[in-house]
Amino acid sequence: MNRMAMFLNLLAYSTVVGQPLFYLLALTQAQRALSGSAYVELRQRINAVMSRRVPLIYLTTLVTSSSLLALSWRAGDRMVLTTTFLAFVCLVVDVVLMMRENVPINTVIDRWSPIDPPEDWHAYREKWFAIFGYRQIILLVG
Repeated sequence: MNRMAMFLNLLAYSTVVGQPLFYLLALTQAQRALSGSAYVELRQRINAVMSRRVPLIYLTTLVTSSSLLALSWRAGDRMVLTTTFLAFVCLVVDVVLMMRENVPINTVIDRWSPIDPPEDWHAYREKWFAIFGYRQIILLVG
């Protein structure tokens, strides 16, 4: 088994999982305490940064996971194959939820004015957090 492939996959996957852990520990509660204007401005700033970085992080993780799957299959290492497959499936489910649910909400929020957010801004925030909560669980399982 290629230990370097295992290390790279673990590093990539832990980078992906680091985001939901940070949200779980601090950012969710902090964002819930913000006013509408502050929330919209923060979300827009986060979206601008994450829309550039997240695709690369996820692509790297998908590539390292796929490589580790192939190597563990070839080596006949059932434990690594099984755990890597579970992590890979969880990652794919996370990507699907992110693209189908969170990204469209981010797109809507990016069009809002921080000075005058819509009256139902908190409903969008709660839906975003609910979907992200599911994604947190899925990634932590992976």
